[in-house]
Amino acid sequence: MEWDGLELMDGLRLLENCYDRLAQVVKDEQADPKVITSLVDEAEQIVVLLNSILQRTPLEGEKEETLKTVKEKADAIVQLLQQEMGTIAEKYAQIKTGRQAVDAYYPQPVGLGYSEGKFVDRKE
Repeated sequence: MEWDGLELMDGLRLLENCYDRLAQVVKDEQADPKVITSLVDEAEQIVVLLNSILQRTPLEGEKEETLKTVKEKADAIVQLLQQEMGTIAEKYAQIKTGRQAVDAYYPQPVGLGYSEGKFVDRKE
């Protein structure tokens, strides 16, 4: 994306739009994880851009309100991502428990896989 000539309000709108898309993708069970990664990268680029703009220009009243709104959305996205990570951890624990149960029913072969008494020493 080209960011030259972008003003603070435009950047905040872009970030807000990116957060909205990210929230939709995270809530979608069938979403591609690469889309989430690309949206997070895009949001990081926008934040870096906004940081450079904020260092050049002081904030005004309306811009402060918009910035607070964007910050609230960012906090909501962080909470949503933390909830999703918790859900993933729970599902992983269930898979691990299920794998342990399967392994209990089908034990792995020990040694060479032969039971005792299979080999007989013969003297010739």
